[in-house]
Amino acid sequence: MDDKIKSKLMSRLVPYFKEVHLDDIISETKRVVVDLKNVHDYGFFEFLDYLEENPYSALEILNEAYADAYFSYKLADADCTVTVKNLPESLNRNSKGKPMTIEDIKGENYGKLVEVEGIVVMATKIKLALKEAVYVCASCGQKKKVTIERPFEMHIGPQCPKCSQNMLLLDEESKYVDYQELKIQQPLDLMDDPEDPPKFISVLLEYTPGIYCGRIKVTGIPIKNQKNKKIPLHDILIGGYNCEPVTEKLDVSFTENEIKKFESLAKNKDVLNILSGRIAPQIKGNEIIKQSILLQQVRGVKKGKKRADSHILLITDPGTGKSDILRFIAGVPGCVYSSISTASGVGLTAGVVQEKTEIGDSTWVIKPGVLVKANGGTACLDELTVERSVLSYILEAMESQTIHVSKGGLNTKLPAGCSILAACNPKYGRYDKNIPVIEQINIPAPLLSRFDLIFPIKDTPNRKRDSEIANHILDTHIAYMDESKNKEIGLFYEIIDEIKIDFDFFCKYIAYARQKTPKFTKESKQVIHDFYLDLRKSSVQITARQLEALVRLSEAHAKLKLKDRVEEEDAKFAIYLMTESLKEVAYDSETDSFDIDRLFGNSKVERNELNIVYDIIRLQCENSEYNLAKKISIIKRALEYDISDGKAVKLIDKLIGFGDIEEISAGTYRMKGV
Repeated sequence: MDDKIKSKLMSRLVPYFKEVHLDDIISETKRVVVDLKNVHDYGFFEFLDYLEENPYSALEILNEAYADAYFSYKLADADCTVTVKNLPESLNRNSKGKPMTIEDIKGENYGKLVEVEGIVVMATKIKLALKEAVYVCASCGQKKKVTIERPFEMHIGPQCPKCSQNMLLLDEESKYVDYQELKIQQPLDLMDDPEDPPKFISVLLEYTPGIYCGRIKVTGIPIKNQKNKKIPLHDILIGGYNCEPVTEKLDVSFTENEIKKFESLAKNKDVLNILSGRIAPQIKGNEIIKQSILLQQVRGVKKGKKRADSHILLITDPGTGKSDILRFIAGVPGCVYSSISTASGVGLTAGVVQEKTEIGDSTWVIKPGVLVKANGGTACLDELTVERSVLSYILEAMESQTIHVSKGGLNTKLPAGCSILAACNPKYGRYDKNIPVIEQINIPAPLLSRFDLIFPIKDTPNRKRDSEIANHILDTHIAYMDESKNKEIGLFYEIIDEIKIDFDFFCKYIAYARQKTPKFTKESKQVIHDFYLDLRKSSVQITARQLEALVRLSEAHAKLKLKDRVEEEDAKFAIYLMTESLKEVAYDSETDSFDIDRLFGNSKVERNELNIVYDIIRLQCENSEYNLAKKISIIKRALEYDISDGKAVKLIDKLIGFGDIEEISAGTYRMKGV
């Protein structure tokens, strides 16, 4: 290192630390993080240029400069480490001039400082790594201090420079740091082509705070790791110096011009339809569903432990475009897409497994699942089916928005604060409104009840609608090749009030709207209160879960319009969405009313009929010498209560399924346990 260059850099950095990091000096912070964007704003361009070319030497200079600043105040040596974060964009660009991503890290970046974002897909427990070893000679007492740059490689102690004896490690004087290995995946929204296979890289993180999940920003230097010493090939890893969570996935920095556009569009009375129309624009129709999904992205207002996220389930006939809708939302920063044929605990929630890591040992690691990866965003779950073995984990995630894992010495609580947008096909090919939802899908009732809105997407022949869809599909194909056709149908963007509304604008508007925290007025509160009481009349036909859902949807509608208050129109629109959903899945035609239990196969009428048939069987068993009831007698008695033969048989089968009765021979039943 050139002494003149070092002296020049030190002369500016020492005063910088005295001014900017005085609190760290006074409080004797053990780990000082230098914000490089702040260094850039101070005009220390020479240091940044030196950092770009000589990152290791530059980091040494930072540590020395801080030590001098510390000594000038404390008159003592600093016992801390100085690291960096927030690499200026000018120093962190790929060959295309864009911000560096995981897929950009190649051989040319070896030994250079980089900063990338990634989603944690694997994390080891925290270990201790020898960072600064102090050796002593047993013969002459000579001491030697050695800095360990690669703690994951075998380190052989030095020989005494005086007597050539092997030196011994002084453990009590040596310095250890917290060390953790992470594997991170490039977020979908940062990939050049989201359809490409996911890109991964391992991070060996020093001074780790203990990170097990989420989206993070890593600052470090690409290093190489040769797994097979006989073959001259190396894996590229990142030697991490700093790691911070990315709490807000969407860009929350807005220009004055952007804010003006947001405020202008919010005044448009059709803002809901304009923005919801940008969701999978190649799919014609499904306006209510798209409106609901838009409000889901905006979210309600977070209040204590009350979740602000809404969960939506789509039950779709084949070929209706559900995957396109889910993939579109997955493109919004912070959202994750997963196609799940049979969900596992690890795949959906999180798991602890034993795995060989980059440093060569076999250890227990945490593997976050889809719901944890989507923390702060939306988990788009396609082809959703859930086995009962993982049901409790998913219920915990949907309600408390956390997931507990405990195994192999790892015991932690992972955040899973995400909305869920799920889709599945009916078991029998097509959705049948006359059959309870629970009987048509492979999702258990406790999980089904956690969804705020459930919508079927049916492929029903309709000449006018079919003609519109056909024209839209054909126009969509033409629009990819014809700019004028794109302007006509608004495939990639549309111009409203001189505002270009494309995908980037869509995402930024959502991010801006999320910042609002509107409060209910007395009038809007009364609207929801009255609606809830009306539906609860005479029986428990709708639950408090639906009431909470109405609150979230009302708040989201107000936030979308950038309002400070939740007004009557917001509450009424939330009620409209809820009503449309209930019409499809919880409407009992026999009583001309909504009945939430119809979702699970038991309407109010059917519950009464089940009780009647159950009592018939119970009484016949009690009056029988052998405690048995015959099907013929049951059906005959049921007719007296206006229950038809066919209905009685179905009710008997349900009672068997519920475990209330058992069939001991054809047409002969007894109470369970008798």
